[in-house]
Amino acid sequence: MAKIDSIIKKIEKFASLETAQPWDNSGWQINLGIKETKKILLALDVTEKTVDEAIKKHCDLIISHHPVFFAPIKEISESFIIKAIQNNIQIYSAHTNLDIAKGGVSDKLAEKCGIKTTNEICNFVKYTTFKKAQDFKALTDNIKRNFNVKSLKITNPIRKTFYSIAFCSGSGAEFIEELEKHDIDVFITGDVKHHNALSAKKMTVIDLGHFNSEKFCVEIFENLIQNEKIEIVKASEKQAWELV
Repeated sequence: MAKIDSIIKKIEKFASLETAQPWDNSGWQINLGIKETKKILLALDVTEKTVDEAIKKHCDLIISHHPVFFAPIKEISESFIIKAIQNNIQIYSAHTNLDIAKGGVSDKLAEKCGIKTTNEICNFVKYTTFKKAQDFKALTDNIKRNFNVKSLKITNPIRKTFYSIAFCSGSGAEFIEELEKHDIDVFITGDVKHHNALSAKKMTVIDLGHFNSEKFCVEIFENLIQNEKIEIVKASEKQAWELV
């Protein structure tokens, strides 16, 4: 058994709740007042399948990246929420505070792409610049290999080289126009819609998708709490659609 307060303190020391966005709901989602945990499930999302897996594997605490609740609660009717409560499963989420933390999700995204970030724009966007031209094909080959994908969704010409690159995990299309002002050559993010793509004039945008650009959040959680005397389970998750 491990003290839940100790676990949460480690997460919040790394990604303070004070840095979460005003619209966000990072923190406790379901708090039943249980002080100890014997087994934790780490996940990107909390869904029916996530809760079912927690029950099947006897986990009593779920730590997720995406919160369960965003809007004010008027009633509790979702079956997976009721199921979690009935099975004494507590849920805690670290969302935008984990995105922008040093070494957080956006920095981890860069690391997975083989890049070390050094600066930030708009809190959420991490970037770096190079004195020497970097090979674009080497970048895309590295991404395909590390993310186990056969193709990439790319906006604007597939360039030969680049001198600057930025990252925003999850959904960062809203930053495209701002990044163009900073002369960023390549931007890697997710959830790029049609009109977002059209707003990119010179910058090459690689859309990894929301899931692929954040699924490794569980690795961050695991590293933070690995010294706790607790059994850790990584949720069996996949993106919401399939390519055929």
